[in-house]
Amino acid sequence: MGRITTTFIALALLLAACASAENTSTTTTRGPSSSGEGPVNAQLASYSLVQFDACDAFLEYVIEHGKELVGPYGLNPGYGYGLPVDAILLERGEFATDDALAPVTTVAAAEEQVPQPAGDGNFSGTNVQELGVDEPDIVKTDGRRIIALSNGVLYVIDVTTKKPRITGTLAVNNYEIQDMFLSGDRVLLLGSAWNPYPGPIAEGDIEFAPEYQTPVVRLIEVDLTGGDPDLMRTMDLDGRYVSARMIDGTIRIVVNSSPTGFEWEYPKSSGIKSEREALKANQELIEESDISNWVPYYVVSDDDGDVIDEGSLVACKRAHHPEDFSGLDMLSVLTIDLEEGLFPADATGVLATGSTVYASTDSLYVATAHWVPWWTFEAEEDFAEAAEDAGSHIHKFDISSSERSDYVASGRVQGYLLNQFAMSEYEGSLRVATTTEPNWGRGAFPDQESMVTVLETSGNELVEIGKVGGLGEGERIYSVRFMGDIGYVVTFRQTDPLYTLDLSDPTNPEVKGELKILGYSAYLHPIDDGLLIGIGQDANEQGRVKGTQISVFDVSDLTDPVRLHQLALGEGSNSEVEYDHHAFLHWTETGLTMLPVQSWSWNEENGETGFAGALGFEVSEDGIEEIATVVHPGGATDEGWWDWEAGIRRSIVVGDSVYTVSHKGLMKSDLDTLERQAWLAF
Repeated sequence: MGRITTTFIALALLLAACASAENTSTTTTRGPSSSGEGPVNAQLASYSLVQFDACDAFLEYVIEHGKELVGPYGLNPGYGYGLPVDAILLERGEFATDDALAPVTTVAAAEEQVPQPAGDGNFSGTNVQELGVDEPDIVKTDGRRIIALSNGVLYVIDVTTKKPRITGTLAVNNYEIQDMFLSGDRVLLLGSAWNPYPGPIAEGDIEFAPEYQTPVVRLIEVDLTGGDPDLMRTMDLDGRYVSARMIDGTIRIVVNSSPTGFEWEYPKSSGIKSEREALKANQELIEESDISNWVPYYVVSDDDGDVIDEGSLVACKRAHHPEDFSGLDMLSVLTIDLEEGLFPADATGVLATGSTVYASTDSLYVATAHWVPWWTFEAEEDFAEAAEDAGSHIHKFDISSSERSDYVASGRVQGYLLNQFAMSEYEGSLRVATTTEPNWGRGAFPDQESMVTVLETSGNELVEIGKVGGLGEGERIYSVRFMGDIGYVVTFRQTDPLYTLDLSDPTNPEVKGELKILGYSAYLHPIDDGLLIGIGQDANEQGRVKGTQISVFDVSDLTDPVRLHQLALGEGSNSEVEYDHHAFLHWTETGLTMLPVQSWSWNEENGETGFAGALGFEVSEDGIEEIATVVHPGGATDEGWWDWEAGIRRSIVVGDSVYTVSHKGLMKSDLDTLERQAWLAF
């Protein structure tokens, strides 16, 4: 049993690591086909969409390409299997702003777009990128209850009384469930699992068949009507969970899936003949395949585990492919109305992959880095040509209807996206911030640069209508924020250039100003009065990071951005906000900002090794005023060490109190002073 548990944990951790790498990597690569016919062509010349008109057409398409790509060991994982390029090794570059640039007057428009925590006025919610577009997270609230995921348990907490109390719990798999949505009295838990299946066994050779794992998306519907969470339904479907968004109770879930159900024939011995026999057998398997092998399959079970619904997730006529072949994986967008229960109301798919998700109230975009076989290049001109052709593919879905998601268009941009904040839709145009990687992992490369590209939907293509480049030459993007017709981009290698961009004319985006400071901001949050909060790392003149820093920028004049204030939190400190914006809270009604902080530094004077907690502060033109720190039991000990479970993950405002959540429990504090009011242990 111990060995099985250890193996499962290792696989779960591997899955999490792969997911993290997929979401944050700046490049991808296509490898050679397993059929031995050499590298797959990495360039897509056209991005127009083709919709399948019948299942026969769909099968003909995938079988034709599948037979070409299959090898003696099956299909390459995800079509385009390769190694990520190291995007960290960069050379320092300089970017000179134009002194003749005139001031612009678009700051007010940006201030109108300042995001607020979701809520009805007396409570906050998840810190999201776009107003009206909720994002999944580990803690949710409706002002009466706080719902928290911690160590494999779903907690329902009543916060209407003086002392919060747990009204019910539900045990879930800690390695499967990643986050959730809350809509009325329904919770939707989202995550990924592994579906084990036996491998081939040679008679008389071994006693037990080897076990393999395939990824499965797991969705769990939970009813909160009685206060005690009640599991209603579970949906499992083939694939890997990418991300999700919710608008007015309608949830869109993005899934990547690979071909399934093939019992591949492997070479029985060494040598060319054995491989050719296995190849021929696998081509026959492709020829005999059906829809279930290429489209993700779903199964819905009730609370007793009985199957109540199942089938192929995407109908043939709801499947598409780019005009030029882009793989056999399927990117699916699943629509679910929680009021109607956990059933697939609609699903649309495209034969492509996706890793970064962004949504406005009307459109959902999924981007993926396009991989190239850089290891096959021999001459410098090969690298230069690949750098021009490589980049990121973006797929657009119409989500203006609450009943369906329609695949609209696809396009390409040069370079690679950092995260969801690298995309933003405004007045019909999509702005995309990217960094090139022309060196393909060969070390520092001074020609690397960042840019912002503006795309517009034309027919079934996303076409470029404007572009501004030259940002942070020799550096990569560390943070992006678009607000109205203004953009902010931070690049870094040794210093932190903060660029301000005027995007009011989408056909002619312009850099208006630049500010260089030591360190960088990994998250940017606009607030009132032309101020911008930056959370990141302080650094020395050589670019070595030293610890978390809070910066306050005055961006009221785009031609002359200024850092007004800086607060360095000390050597070895870090914050979850630097890689997950959901951990950040800014409550505009009082100006309170909460930042989870962990410190591992050694203080020679008192022997302390830091703490785990949250820093509360207020920001204004006059400075950064520290209110107090909130520390959960175990977050700071007399010995100087702290319990990792005491690290605060989220902060939520309800009424006149701030609730902080860790794996240890929930603490209620006064909104103005952060003085402790109550503690609830998990």
